Amino acid sequence: MTLLTRRRFSRVAAALPLALSAPYVARAEQPLRMIVVVPAGATMDTIVRVVADKLAPLLGRSIVVEYKPGATDLVAGSFMKSTSPDGSHIMFSPISAVAFFPFLYDSLPYDPERDLTPVCEGAFAANALTVSKDTGATTLNEYIEAVRRDPKLGNVGTSSLGSIGAFLVTLLRKTSGADVRLVAYRGGQPLLTDLIGNHIPAGQSVLSDYLDSHRSGLVRILGVTTEQRSKLAPDIPTFKEQGFAELYGQTYMGFFMRGGTSQDLVAQYAAALSKVLAMPDVTSRLAALGVEATGGTPERFAQTLKRERERWEPVAREAGIKLS
Repeated sequence: MTLLTRRRFSRVAAALPLALSAPYVARAEQPLRMIVVVPAGATMDTIVRVVADKLAPLLGRSIVVEYKPGATDLVAGSFMKSTSPDGSHIMFSPISAVAFFPFLYDSLPYDPERDLTPVCEGAFAANALTVSKDTGATTLNEYIEAVRRDPKLGNVGTSSLGSIGAFLVTLLRKTSGADVRLVAYRGGQPLLTDLIGNHIPAGQSVLSDYLDSHRSGLVRILGVTTEQRSKLAPDIPTFKEQGFAELYGQTYMGFFMRGGTSQDLVAQYAAALSKVLAMPDVTSRLAALGVEATGGTPERFAQTLKRERERWEPVAREAGIKLS
């Protein structure tokens, strides 16, 4: 993956208005195509559209949002491989497509290192452990004790087998010694429906999936897995506060370009995207969706990808988590 130093990034960002005033490789009259790995209407689609509305005038070119959902991001990754490294396409995706898929799949239709280049972090979402009302638990320790008394309460759903939520459930089993068992769902909404209906005792997914139902008293969030309390729900404690310092993790999303794209072009887009993500109205709109805007350099994003892979690969391998 192509890296860019912070010093060079700062120079590009300072020269942003000039750099964006002229076409660079891809012609400015051609639309920039932003590739989304989820169907229209999903949260990630909304994030991209919020960003695109501000990015288009900054770049001086139109932006077209295209959808490449399916096969847990494999369709979008394969599509990006087929594009030219000229800055005409940017993919917005969870980092799993680059950081986790290499150890979750035996083979991939694209090479994450060769075919995709990190541009910048886009946003992150806090994760949370939520229980149905029937468990009677109000804290993580109470839930663990309830599982020890009644093993049937140990089933914990996740929105995807290849998600941070799945890795956190595996880590919970290891650190607590309780017999918690991973149950993979196809998305956060079916999991929430089963939690509300008391068809599954617990669920681990992004905080925003559960927050409204928690505040309505339909389910109970036991804690968040960020190292600090989430800005979205400062009243909900972290797992660290409850004595489980190892149980932390969040869902990162970011922007990727075709591998082989020039460092200068990657820097240009990283600077533009970071400028958009720092706009107060953008951060507030993303917060309303349950995510926190980030941005930053390609180098920092690459470090995040490396750190997350090194942290979660041993956890997934020990638990035998694989996708096919």
